Amino acid sequence: MTHPPDAKKSDEGEFESGHREDPLVDPIEESRMPLWGHLHELRQGMIRSLVIVSLAFCVSYSYVDPLIVFLERPLLDLLPEGSRHLYFTGLTDKFFIYLKVSFLAAACLVSPYLLYEVWRFISPALHKHERKFAGPFIFLGSFAFFLGLAFSYYVVIPFGYKFLLEFGSPTDQAMITLTEYFSLTLKMLLALGLVFEVPVVMVLLGKFGIINAPMLQKNRHYAFVVSSVVAAIATPSPDAFTMLLVMVPLYCL
Repeated sequence: MTHPPDAKKSDEGEFESGHREDPLVDPIEESRMPLWGHLHELRQGMIRSLVIVSLAFCVSYSYVDPLIVFLERPLLDLLPEGSRHLYFTGLTDKFFIYLKVSFLAAACLVSPYLLYEVWRFISPALHKHERKFAGPFIFLGSFAFFLGLAFSYYVVIPFGYKFLLEFGSPTDQAMITLTEYFSLTLKMLLALGLVFEVPVVMVLLGKFGIINAPMLQKNRHYAFVVSSVVAAIATPSPDAFTMLLVMVPLYCL
């Protein structure tokens, strides 16, 4: 007994559809790994990063003396002649400052590789067309970080420290220790470097469809408040001018 033409077509359609690939299958689901797999990848990435930073530390430590002189210059240029020196009150102060400066210099030196490790860790959660942003992310992220360092060193730190030195009675004499100065200066450099990473992150979130221009415009008043708080924390002095030097670029970013 033969099937009616319509029924035959229906059966053939069912047969053919059973062998077709499902277009709704998410490639992310296919590459999904268990939690322990992610933890293993994170551990391996941290080990590789630690090795690279350690090698860079050996290089930066061999040039630590010029780095110390370079970092001291913004303050020493503001001090009067005959008083252009810093003090240390503990025997180990200089030693630990040299280690800290060498480590941070090493981290800055290999920051493109550290960004690559970050991208390598998150890339399995991305679609194929999103993974092509790896190169721009590493390049722009590194450029923005170094731009933030330069902005902090050449603009924010000189104006901020000038205000602090001239604040109060003109008869007061500054006795600034190495520990105090480098603790504040390194925090300033790192904070502004990270702040300048904001536009790179925002662009990536926009490319991934997480945020968009209408959303940012709708919440820009919150961005103004957050920029003000971050500028107040990141700047070394409470004067409005130095805070504006940080807040305006941050808000624009």
